[in-house]
Amino acid sequence: MQGFKGKFVKGSQPESVYWRRRAIVAGAVIVLVLLVVLGISALGGGDEEPEAKGDAAPNEWVAPSQSSTLNRPYVRETPTAAEPSGSPSPTGPVVVPCEPEDLMLQVVAAFDEVRSGSEVPVSVLVASGADATCTADLREVAVELTAGADIVYSTAHCETPQGEEVELSDGAGQTVEFSVDGLASEAECAGARRELPAGEYELRARLGEAVSAPTNLRLT
Repeated sequence: MQGFKGKFVKGSQPESVYWRRRAIVAGAVIVLVLLVVLGISALGGGDEEPEAKGDAAPNEWVAPSQSSTLNRPYVRETPTAAEPSGSPSPTGPVVVPCEPEDLMLQVVAAFDEVRSGSEVPVSVLVASGADATCTADLREVAVELTAGADIVYSTAHCETPQGEEVELSDGAGQTVEFSVDGLASEAECAGARRELPAGEYELRARLGEAVSAPTNLRLT
């Protein structure tokens, strides 16, 4: 230190005092520099994610940061199409059965005179005079042979019903075919059937309460 006495130390104070002052100033400068460096580091590293989150295990759930949630784009949900309702589609008006007074029946025999016990082809025409369409069950049509007030034969006694339920409108008709055998019959085909005696008979058709005009049939 003796070599620097004349160059750096001036004044009347002892040399040790001057060096002590220099050391205090140098220390203050170093402390100020450290404070500036720490302040800059604190400002620059505030937005960084903690290192522990970046090093999380692959299967470990990590909560999203606030910044990533705020920056997530908004996606509008597409409305799903409404499912079709299970309600049935509207149907047309209900067709009701024909009233007896609206039904028109006509019976036609292939012959007007046959031998007793012989078969006679018979056709029955069923039509409706109602303004609206209505239904008729042709399986309920029957052909009757009468002697005065007595029904001596009916296709409803022994024969299997024929036809089906049909719709009638605008005067259009449906035909049902029968074969009348000329033998006496009883309800539910009870008893023995026998040949009818020769004579004049009336042939008519019936559908419920509706009855056709009679036609004559002579048995010989």
